[in-house]
Amino acid sequence: MTDSILQRSFLATYSQGVLVMLLISTYFVYTPILLQDLKISETQFAFGITIFGITNIIINQLATRFLIPRVGTTNCLIIARLSYSFIPFFIFYFSSFNFYIFLSIIFGAAVGIQAPSLFTQVAIIEIKTKKILNPIFKSSFSVGSILGATLASYCLGKVIDPKILFFLLGLFLFLSTLSMYFFGLSKNHDYVEKSPSFSFPSKIIFLFALVNMMFFASIGIILNWSSLWFLNDLKGPIYLAGFILLFFNIGEVTSNFMASKLINFFNEKIVGPYFTMIGSVILTLSIFTQNVYVILIGMIIFGSMSSNMQPIIFRQAIKFSKESIPKTISHISSIGFSGLIFGPAVVGFSAQKYGLTFNMYVLCIVFFLISMIMAILMSQKKINE
Repeated sequence: MTDSILQRSFLATYSQGVLVMLLISTYFVYTPILLQDLKISETQFAFGITIFGITNIIINQLATRFLIPRVGTTNCLIIARLSYSFIPFFIFYFSSFNFYIFLSIIFGAAVGIQAPSLFTQVAIIEIKTKKILNPIFKSSFSVGSILGATLASYCLGKVIDPKILFFLLGLFLFLSTLSMYFFGLSKNHDYVEKSPSFSFPSKIIFLFALVNMMFFASIGIILNWSSLWFLNDLKGPIYLAGFILLFFNIGEVTSNFMASKLINFFNEKIVGPYFTMIGSVILTLSIFTQNVYVILIGMIIFGSMSSNMQPIIFRQAIKFSKESIPKTISHISSIGFSGLIFGPAVVGFSAQKYGLTFNMYVLCIVFFLISMIMAILMSQKKINE
């Protein structure tokens, strides 16, 4: 397998991360409009997120054991993108709470197929090239979020009908599936074998997965609720509703592209958990000011300091694991994605009583604590399986 083919395959996989987050971040910046159109509360919206997360976990496990071994990760990525392209459009088109829940199930299933396929492909290419690619791939989510937040803020400012926006965006994603068909990792080099048997994760993999779960829960809060926090608590203008997400991801993508140099200069423990602890403190101090511009600066710093934590979780888990890559990825990603169930959902249930600013403080505390746990895990020279 030549370097050019690996590079092409990695770029195709990278585009998958960009496009899914372009769609998701645009969708979540439109949260205030969605609540208004569907005439639902934050709690009802959080219920849909919970349904999304539960479906995601179930399909993640099924896809790893039955779908990926039979058709390969590239075909799974094609199936996933075709499935979720028009979901936000249909949610706004039907403007019904029942359809919102039903479509959240389909959305969760599609992402459940995509997540293990993405991380498995990156791990395969990373091993074959012997390069640090996971943090660079992580930047694809940040790039997509930046594009989505920018697009959503522009369209909100121009008062563009969300049905038109999400139809055109869905059509673009649907047609872009051709890029995976022609340039994705070929079946000869993909992970295709007999269905792996079910197994529980070892203790160390379970601990890494728990850290990933809390990380997902915290990131989900920023993704799902930052635009509403910006409008309701910080009293920002609606055309800047996506700016917290935008600034956070600008910091993330910058640090992700520098990850290889940072890890080589420092080490994974410093670049991962220690940097994240520092970023959590800085974000907390910025929120204390309740000044929009100070908070945006704090978000850039926080995004850059915390962005490499998740790639390092995956890298460390693969190093410790005695299982195959897809099995390890499945455990880490499925347990991790469960954070999307309770993280944003808890905020939805508590926002009406305590406010979103309180939950942002909690987010900073959680980030600090999971960074400490990750540092402890990485300090263990020998862990009993």
